[in-house]
Amino acid sequence: MERQYAEALLAVIEKGMTPREAVIALKKTLENRGRLFLLPKIAKAFERLAAKEANKNTLTLTVARQKDARKALSEVQNVLAEIKTGDVDLCETVDESLIGGWRLEGKGHLVDQSWKRALLSIYNLVTK
Repeated sequence: MERQYAEALLAVIEKGMTPREAVIALKKTLENRGRLFLLPKIAKAFERLAAKEANKNTLTLTVARQKDARKALSEVQNVLAEIKTGDVDLCETVDESLIGGWRLEGKGHLVDQSWKRALLSIYNLVTK
């Protein structure tokens, strides 16, 4: 039930009501219905929902080393043009377990050009 309240709160805010006004109206509604105890659960559900909405247009580029980022960005631009993702936010992270190369994930796509993946596939072929 708290998820539905969180979705309604997000919808009201997206339609133009200020977040403060929306929360005050929600609190009054919950008080009138005797469900004020749901407010903390609604807040957690709203936080999860807002994080999910924020990640809709975000792609994560993971590189093995910071110095690989420039080369990876140029390759990622080509990949983005191929998959036609439109306007996205690109978030960069460093994961040393990749050994080298890069991974791009988000919006239902995963492009793995890491050395780790290549080495694991070689290992799996050899050990069959």
